[in-house]
Amino acid sequence: MTALLPLIALLGLAAVVAGIAAPVRLRPVLTAIGIVAESTVALVPAVRVLGGGQPVTFTTTQVLPMTGVTFRLDALGAVFVAVTAVVAIAAAVYLVGYAGHLHGGRMSWGAVGGFVTGMLLVPAAASVATFLVLWELMAISSLLLVLSDHRRSAEARSAAQWYAVMTQGGAAVILLGLVLLASHSGGQDFASIAAHAGRISPALRSTAFLLTLAGFASKAGVVPLHVWLPRAHPEAPSPVSALMSAAMVNLGVYGILRVGDTLLGGGPAW
Repeated sequence: MTALLPLIALLGLAAVVAGIAAPVRLRPVLTAIGIVAESTVALVPAVRVLGGGQPVTFTTTQVLPMTGVTFRLDALGAVFVAVTAVVAIAAAVYLVGYAGHLHGGRMSWGAVGGFVTGMLLVPAAASVATFLVLWELMAISSLLLVLSDHRRSAEARSAAQWYAVMTQGGAAVILLGLVLLASHSGGQDFASIAAHAGRISPALRSTAFLLTLAGFASKAGVVPLHVWLPRAHPEAPSPVSALMSAAMVNLGVYGILRVGDTLLGGGPAW
């Protein structure tokens, strides 16, 4: 079961490579096959954990320098992985027939695979570095997809600018909040942060929570940080818009729950 987490990443990489390197006629089918395969694989540990199984973990020092990669899929993450996987499978099937309307060439097809892979793995990330790398993969690939029609549409360029500002601003405050917690926890893995959360001063806990709340709320489209959403969604390709609406914005809610409940263990009544 542990091996399924890196397998998701490998299948996602295969989908990205297929989108970039495959012949034009084969790109839609090969990209869709890669997305369906990685989503199906992701459903297996998610369903098992939700059915009462033990959390699935995986750690390696061979990918990210200095920090390594740490995954731990628990019940909270499994809910969001399962929802994302089901939506991604449906969107991938639709993508095959939609292929003629997806502009941007190799960039867009590669970005679709990266977007889905990021969303599937974000809920399993169990360290600050792993989480932020996958969060940025999701954010940058979705930005490229919003930009896919930028040569034809001024609205697409404007929407992408709004989206870039909000998503990168959100990522910056999430980074700051998580680094604050990690710097007072003796380590950047989520288990260490959760273990030391009770010893962090209330002022620092509240500051870190408010920073991450703002960042994740912008991704979830919470008022008044929703200004990118009605601009970006109509400009994104239809299957990508579905992924953004039914999967990506959910991960903003996931981030709030992960930090507020799992890492900080709750807080003051406010």
